[in-house]
Parts: sequence; C-alpha cells; structure tokens
Amino acid sequence: MTVFDDPLQRIRQGQIAHVPILLGSMEGAILGPGTPNNLSAFLADQIGPGPLETLISSTLVRALYPGLSDLQVMAALERDVTSRWCAPPPI
Repeated sequence: MTVFDDPLQRIRQGQIAHVPILLGSMEGAILGPGTPNNLSAFLADQIGPGPLETLISSTLVRALYPGLSDLQVMAALERDVTSRWCAPPPI
C-alpha cells in the first residue's frame, strides 16, 4: 500500500490512477412489490412506449438467459442493467 502526505492535493493535481471499478452485485436483484409477474409485462413496464419497445422483445431477452424462468430472467436483467463499469471522471 502506498501512502501520500497529502492525498487530496494529488487528486486536485490529477496525480492519481484512473482505475475502472465495478458497481453492483452478482447476487441477483431484488424485485419489489408491484413488479409484473411475467417477462413481457416487466419489459413493457421498464422500457415503456417508444422505439425500444419494438426492438426488445421477451423472446430476445429470454434467449440471452437460457434455462431461466421469467422471474429469474427479470432478476438477472435487473442485475445486469444496474451493474455497470464506470471510471472516475478526469479532474
């Protein structure tokens, strides 16, 4: 571990490593009350009316998660969409 006398000063001067970090969890998602109980209704609720509605079908999404039930697919989709790579912005 490296320790600096004034880490805040190093950040202000941009003397830091810009390392991507993974946010989220691989444990699955929590689907709250009011979540639709089938994938088609879930996608309609999440995407809403618009151009994406015609591009993203429940058949397409099920193909990305073979062997899973609708509920498992919804949890996996929620996990995968909310977990994303990010890197600290340049200072």
